[in-house]
Amino acid sequence: STFDVSARKIDQYVPFVDGDDYQYGHGTHVAGTIAGKRYDGEGAADGIAPGAKLAVADIGNRNGDLLPPNDKTLLSTGRPEAQIHSASWGSEFNFYTSRARNFDQFMFENDEFLIIIAAGNSGSRDGKFDVPNTVGDPAVAKNVIAVGAHNSWGDSSAVGNLGPSYVADFSSRGPTADGRMKPDIVAVGKSVLSAGADPNVVGECDPSRNPGPNSRSEGLLSLQGTSMATPVVSGTAAIIRQYFRDGYYPSGTKKSTDSYPNPSGALVKAVLMNGAQNLKGVDNGANGVTDIKSYDNNQGFGRLSLQDSVYLAGQTNVQLKVWDREKVIDQDTNTYNVTIDKSNGCQAENLSVTLVWVEEGSSPGCMNCVLNDLDLSVSFRGETYYPNGRQSPDRTNIVERVVINGVEGGETAVISVNAHNLAWLSQTYALVATGCFGGVANTLQGESVFDSDNSQQQRQIIIISVCVVVGVLLIGCVTYICIRRRKARSSQGFNNDFNEGEFDERA
Repeated sequence: STFDVSARKIDQYVPFVDGDDYQYGHGTHVAGTIAGKRYDGEGAADGIAPGAKLAVADIGNRNGDLLPPNDKTLLSTGRPEAQIHSASWGSEFNFYTSRARNFDQFMFENDEFLIIIAAGNSGSRDGKFDVPNTVGDPAVAKNVIAVGAHNSWGDSSAVGNLGPSYVADFSSRGPTADGRMKPDIVAVGKSVLSAGADPNVVGECDPSRNPGPNSRSEGLLSLQGTSMATPVVSGTAAIIRQYFRDGYYPSGTKKSTDSYPNPSGALVKAVLMNGAQNLKGVDNGANGVTDIKSYDNNQGFGRLSLQDSVYLAGQTNVQLKVWDREKVIDQDTNTYNVTIDKSNGCQAENLSVTLVWVEEGSSPGCMNCVLNDLDLSVSFRGETYYPNGRQSPDRTNIVERVVINGVEGGETAVISVNAHNLAWLSQTYALVATGCFGGVANTLQGESVFDSDNSQQQRQIIIISVCVVVGVLLIGCVTYICIRRRKARSSQGFNNDFNEGEFDERA
């Protein structure tokens, strides 16, 4: 369990339960999704942040039982170097527990730290679909990011599934017992290809042909679940931390003079949530598609989208403005002006603003769990916009976002953060805004898999085609039967007349 910063990938391994993973185990798969990197070149299933290193907490045995240590010990794995904790596990308790409080408190006391947790896989169960209140502890905590799952695409998608614009049916749903929105964000989690553990082999290789959805081959494994979606978000959070530390903000190009070495966990969370994009529905297979909307308990803020979260000159859709570790006094209001500037070619049509704060843990079992209520609003063109799709302030959640469509160059928006009701004198927060702020347009060619996702229409066409074919066959069969019966009846009628005639003549 000693820390070795010279290690290629695993700087620390803490065997809380045992010292290895079982064959094609869960832990190796999620670790590979975060930071996997084939040592001799590009791998078939390299992770989201292949340059990152890991500190591993082994909390599961070969039977799939979880035996975590106390919460503070668990979250201290890799500290102080580790600033992101990825947890692909949880329970079915939908209420605010002592563990949720402890996770919130740890983030509050370590302000660079961010905890990212799987929402759960109980969105469909026992023949029921879209089951509410199934996001479980510790994903019900306030300060953490609870991650749901959406479908895959291409070779990673199983036959019959809709495309990536659809929430996976199993993805657990909110709200929490006290009414807070969950999940917070969704990422690809249905059939994710990553590292496959084999304790008996050292240096597993990529197979000549990648395994299909939910199958395995040599050193690769495909699995599904919000456990698989969570490390996608965790790896992206690591990239966002590197974005600030390497000095990409605000210019969109790397400048050592712009390095911001210690972005808060609240800022990284705000950047992730601010750029999230809407999905189209829930893929319930043969039971159809469930409609969803922004800020509901199916998708939360939407799907992860790094292209809509940060500014890389010529490679992303938006520019970024951030205010980190801002402080507001109880009953006061802080304001910020942002002006839309499309003069250098930026083509983004929306202004998106997100407020995130991290507060102390609440009492277990709380039914009004938010302690410090901040309110985000944006004034634009004489109107006041409230967050999370509401027509008034949000008194329930500690992440608030306003999206304004159709903004034009030269227009100014006034962002307000009001300390409506604080349990303490002040509250620290992170604020981010994306839109056109003088940067260049995205020059990458082609549309994304989300923009081109017409899988529901294709499914409808297939259903209609099958129905037409079946209908034609049925009509043909019925017609054939009718004709046969008519011929049989006609033939039977002729024979009866003949026989009757013979009988009459003999009479």
